[in-house]
Amino acid sequence: MAQQNETGTSDGSIIDPSYSKGDYFSDAKRHSEDAGFKAACFLKLFLPFLESHPSPIRSLADVGCGSGDIVRLIAASMRENGYNSITFKGYDVSPHASMIENEGVEYINADFCESGEPVDVVTLFDVFEHIPDTVGFLKGVSQRCKVIGFHIPLEHSLNVASRNLFRRKLVNPGHLVFLDIVSALNLLAVAGLRVVDYQYTFGFLAPSGHATLLSKIVFPFRYILAKISPWLLSVTIGGASVAVIALTPTGLHEWEG
Repeated sequence: MAQQNETGTSDGSIIDPSYSKGDYFSDAKRHSEDAGFKAACFLKLFLPFLESHPSPIRSLADVGCGSGDIVRLIAASMRENGYNSITFKGYDVSPHASMIENEGVEYINADFCESGEPVDVVTLFDVFEHIPDTVGFLKGVSQRCKVIGFHIPLEHSLNVASRNLFRRKLVNPGHLVFLDIVSALNLLAVAGLRVVDYQYTFGFLAPSGHATLLSKIVFPFRYILAKISPWLLSVTIGGASVAVIALTPTGLHEWEG
C-alpha cells in the first residue's frame, strides 16, 4: 500500500487489499495457463530490441509476477539466447510470492515501487489496469528501470461496450481502466515513457482464449479478422491485446542519447 513520505507525496502503489492479503492468489497458479503465450509475445519484441540497442542488460524484474511462470520462461529463453549474466526477479504484493521456487529466479513479496534496488528492465504483464492512479504507478516503476515491457489488454471494443461488460470487469478486484490501442499508447506517453515498438497479440490463440463454448464459436471469425486487420478485431469482436517495449527517461538517455 502507498505510504506518505516526508514531503507529503505517496511512495509505493495504491493497491487493493485483496491482492496484498493473498485473496486474489489463493490459487498460486491463477492465470498461469497463458504464461507461455505472454512470454513468447514479449520475447518476440524484446530480443530484436536488444540486438538493435546494444547495451548491457544485467537485471530484469517481473512486477506483479503472479504464478511466477512468465519470468521463469523468459529467464530460460534468454539464457538459451546467450544472455547468461542477467539476474531475474519476480515481485508481487501477494504473500504467495515468497513461496514460489524456480531455479534461476528470485521471488520477492513486496511492492516494487517501494524497493530501493534499480533494475535494467521491468516487465508488466496485464498489471497496471488493476491499479488506481495508473500514471503515478507507471512513473513510480519507471524511476527504477530503463526499459519496460508491457502486455496490455485492449478491452475498449464494440463487443464489450454494447453488452456493458465494463461494469462486470470492475467487480472487485477488477480492471479499472479500459483501453484501445490509441489510448494505451497515449497513456504510456503521458506517464513519461517513450514507446519504441509494439505488436498486437491475439489472446484468442492462448489457452484461456478458447476455453469456453462461446469463444470456440467466435474463434474462426476472430482468426480471419486478425489476418485482415488486428485493429479492426480489437475494436469490434475483441480478442486482441498489445505487447509494448518502452524506454523510461533514464533508458532514453542511455540508448537514444
